[in-house]
Amino acid sequence: MAESLLGRIDSEHFVGVSAGTSRGQIHPLTLEVMNEIGIDLSRTTPKSLEDLTDYTFDFVIALDEKTARVCRNVSRSAETLRWKFDDPVAVSNDPQKQLRAFRMVRDQISQRLRLFVIVHVRPETTSLAGPRRMEATGRLK
Repeated sequence: MAESLLGRIDSEHFVGVSAGTSRGQIHPLTLEVMNEIGIDLSRTTPKSLEDLTDYTFDFVIALDEKTARVCRNVSRSAETLRWKFDDPVAVSNDPQKQLRAFRMVRDQISQRLRLFVIVHVRPETTSLAGPRRMEATGRLK
């Protein structure tokens, strides 16, 4: 979610890369809620943190505490931010409640990314150095 949302919000200044602590499939409700806002993730291949060992990041955003601990080993030079979101799958067994939870998490991530971009896009970051690279990691795939 975060990678695609950041790309929509500000691909001029940031390159988003999403990964989880383990590689898995994108949850069907993630596909559905992203489709609702015009983002098709059906051809997206989920990545794990292990896939990103050759990357250098300016920022790493961890979406849960487990991931925050793992992220310290991935990119020591990056500024690590911890954003806590409820796990939408754990909210309920009711598919409609889960769908609402996925929408809420999608919207919360989008809102935080918008604020993040406002804070971090300053004249000195829009230099010829190019876009800054950011990774958002966690259970939400």
